[in-house]
Amino acid sequence: MNWIEVSIQLLGGLAIFLYGMHVASEGLRKSSSYQLNLFLRKVTKNQWYGAFAGIVLAAILQSSTAATVMIVGFVNAGLISLKRAMGILLGSAVGTTLTVQLIAFAITDYALVFVIIGVLLYFFDSKFRAYGAIVLGFGFVFFGLGLMTGAMEPLQSSELFRESLMMIAEYPLLFVLVAALFTAIIQNSAATIALAFALTSSGLISLEAAVYTVYGANLGTVVTAMIASLKASKDAQRAALAHAIFKAIGVIVFLPFTSLFVQALPLLGGDVERQIANAHTIFNIVNMLLLLPFCDRFADWMVKLLPEKPEPAKDVQYIDRDSVQFPSVGLVQARKELERVAGKIRHHMLPHMIAMIQNERIREAVIAEEKVIDHLYKAVYHHLQRIMEQNLNDRESEEALKLLYFNNDMERMANTVKDMTRTIAKLDRGGKQLSEWERAKVAELYEEVMKSFDDAIQAFKEQDEEVAIRVIHSNPKILRMERELRYQHFYQGASTSSTVSVVFSDLMNSMLRIHQHSVNISHTLLGMV
Repeated sequence: MNWIEVSIQLLGGLAIFLYGMHVASEGLRKSSSYQLNLFLRKVTKNQWYGAFAGIVLAAILQSSTAATVMIVGFVNAGLISLKRAMGILLGSAVGTTLTVQLIAFAITDYALVFVIIGVLLYFFDSKFRAYGAIVLGFGFVFFGLGLMTGAMEPLQSSELFRESLMMIAEYPLLFVLVAALFTAIIQNSAATIALAFALTSSGLISLEAAVYTVYGANLGTVVTAMIASLKASKDAQRAALAHAIFKAIGVIVFLPFTSLFVQALPLLGGDVERQIANAHTIFNIVNMLLLLPFCDRFADWMVKLLPEKPEPAKDVQYIDRDSVQFPSVGLVQARKELERVAGKIRHHMLPHMIAMIQNERIREAVIAEEKVIDHLYKAVYHHLQRIMEQNLNDRESEEALKLLYFNNDMERMANTVKDMTRTIAKLDRGGKQLSEWERAKVAELYEEVMKSFDDAIQAFKEQDEEVAIRVIHSNPKILRMERELRYQHFYQGASTSSTVSVVFSDLMNSMLRIHQHSVNISHTLLGMV
């Protein structure tokens, strides 16, 4: 037996299997990501609905690891509460068993047929590209599984290999830990179970050892989500920890009854691969039914286990690097961060535009807030650029582009308010002041600018095109109003000081620029970019 050839075939088969899972998952995500987001945010009325949503989510993503990281991302963005995440996490573990059930069908001989059909669909029409990727991906999955199974055949004659596996099999916990470690490394429980298929069908390990592998594969899926939550919000960390505890409880409950479990599996029928797939499904269904009634309490326990600690306020709250691998989550996080930026401008900058004319401390506070917004602008910009480097579908590309435009308008608006503080500082240096009439006219234009800003942000948050159109229609009115006020200033109420006149004109121009950014935001929402 040539160990090099066996190793190459085994690792090559595993590599093709993992690549196939990735391609199929990407195709499924692209064909349904937008609908999936809407579905996940709506179907969470209670834990049972949440569990159903989790089943659908994982079935579409073809990976419980990917589903869990996605759920943690939604929790981090504040779109799903910690309590609702509990049920979704349990459901996602059941949903991913569909993948293993599909792999258990003895169709490895037809793997290349799937590849051919997938390639034809992929290149036939761009509309079918995502569906072609799904079929092509599963073709690779089955082809890789066939290679791994073939690689196991020569090992049947190796006494050393058989004895090594038998020795490990005598220590069930060791088998569980090895499978968990392998799953954590490759980040795919289906691949671990597929290896168990190959080993069991070749007679190298028993069905009982394969069941221990199923336990370990389920445990290993928690690692990626735990890592993804490290720099996320406290609720996201609690969700990831709860997911790990759920899996650990399942293993602890099943371990003492493994012998009985193994004896019962053949009663359901099917070959050894189907029995292993059934073990995987039963493990997760029982675990879900066992723990689902206690989800709300689990959420409360997680809060006690990971209490809030007083930490310095973070400039960036919602976005994290790990979400980039799931563009739909990353885009939601970017949108939430930008809504927060809009709130900062609305509550900590724009309300002070009149007050800062006479108060230097307020101007300093506005400048400090602009520095925070500038930092957020850079964070959101780089986050969106990383997302756009991914293989996005048309809807995701359009959303990312719109958010980049919105981010730019927010940053320019904050800069404009900061520039107004410098303009007003000219009055202090010259010992001048705006007259009551001039302050009243500035306040008059300010009220209209604020209305258009509030409408623009409402349109952005609610995706309301009618409100966006209202902002655009207000543009001629505000331009006309600014011209009339400037005319009144020069010909009816102009100050004798040229410095005051320049400051008055600059403030008017600055407010027009702020309004123009509100119009830009509305244009972006309507796709007029």
